[in-house]
Amino acid sequence: MSTSPRAKVRAPTAPLPEPAFSRVRGLSLIRREVREILAPRALDLLWGRREEVIEGGRELGRRRSPTPTYFASVMVTIDLQRCRGLFREPADVVTAERVAELMRGDRAVHERLVALVLPELAALSGRPPAELEISLEFRVRAENTQILIDGDAMTSPPPGPP
Repeated sequence: MSTSPRAKVRAPTAPLPEPAFSRVRGLSLIRREVREILAPRALDLLWGRREEVIEGGRELGRRRSPTPTYFASVMVTIDLQRCRGLFREPADVVTAERVAELMRGDRAVHERLVALVLPELAALSGRPPAELEISLEFRVRAENTQILIDGDAMTSPPPGPP
């Protein structure tokens, strides 16, 4: 390797001094933290590779009620093994557990589940989807490399003719 006539190579003169530790004189007023969230694009990719089962029906025993209640259950399975190669993280049990944990509180997962059950509840009630108010609760767990989401939804359409 040649050096140009203008470049001078200097040898280190002395090692760097040890850092001096300073005394803490007060506490920080603002606490900083790192948060992990499920990336929206990652959720899109996972959701696009889901398997789903949706079942629904009318509440029994209320056939004469002016506002019957309709129920739907949704089961979604996402297998990380089917998604390997799409993400940096390994498609393993630990990753599945972490993704399931992040999905539990994710508003976008809730909204996607509502979108899945909405057509079923609209068909059962005979009402347009826009008229329905849906209450949905869901649970997320991991089993091996699969993420399992179970949701229960219900709606009571407003009284009157459909």
